[in-house]
Amino acid sequence: MIRVLLEDSGMSRRFVPQPLRLARALALALAAAALAIGAPAAAHHSFAVHFVADKLIDVSGTVTEFSFRNPHGLLALTAKDANGKDQQWKIETNSPNILRRRGWSETSIKPGDLVTVEGYPARDGSNFMRVYRVTFPDGRELVGQRPDPTVPSGKD
Repeated sequence: MIRVLLEDSGMSRRFVPQPLRLARALALALAAAALAIGAPAAAHHSFAVHFVADKLIDVSGTVTEFSFRNPHGLLALTAKDANGKDQQWKIETNSPNILRRRGWSETSIKPGDLVTVEGYPARDGSNFMRVYRVTFPDGRELVGQRPDPTVPSGKD
């Protein structure tokens, strides 16, 4: 066994076996990795924290990005406001597992697609919503969130 000489405050000396030092370093690295991996899970949130559950809105525009990953997918699109000025919207989806069961895939939506998104608006009034459904010009629909029958459609 190899021993490494360590100084302890410059006053006394002690010998620590090198395999023990490696074990401590490995334990510290594993603990740091576990904390880093757990951070995204701690950031997960409740629907009700960010979105208004009893209101639906519609936004029509051109898709700029679609990511199909956990914990939620993300759809980004450029829409026009009432004055014709571009607005950037972020639309959160369910997890890919749920979306797959509802007929979605990684290629369901592509940048450049024209879509109308109906969804639950952000509580803070920002251009952010949780998807209820996505409708294409040809009438195809992708449902993202199971509808609450008591909530009136945003198409009124």
